Amino acid sequence: MSELKEFEGRKYEIIFGSDVQRDGVYLELSDRTEKEIEVIAEVFHYDELGKVVFSCYKENVPFQLIKWLMDEVAKEDWPI
Repeated sequence: MSELKEFEGRKYEIIFGSDVQRDGVYLELSDRTEKEIEVIAEVFHYDELGKVVFSCYKENVPFQLIKWLMDEVAKEDWPI
């Protein structure tokens, strides 16, 4: 999964990834407008613990972007 979405003149992307050290998978919302990619939010599923955690790394993230991220999480088969 990797889809670019434009919002208020900026480009955003949600990507799926895995993290061996944290033992899980994630969906990550990033601002791709500038050359340097900025991760602004993440939803992480801890495999062994069976829990899902939301983290936001930037203030004042528009609700529409968080909703887009949560809609993508809802498509995954994670216990929420």
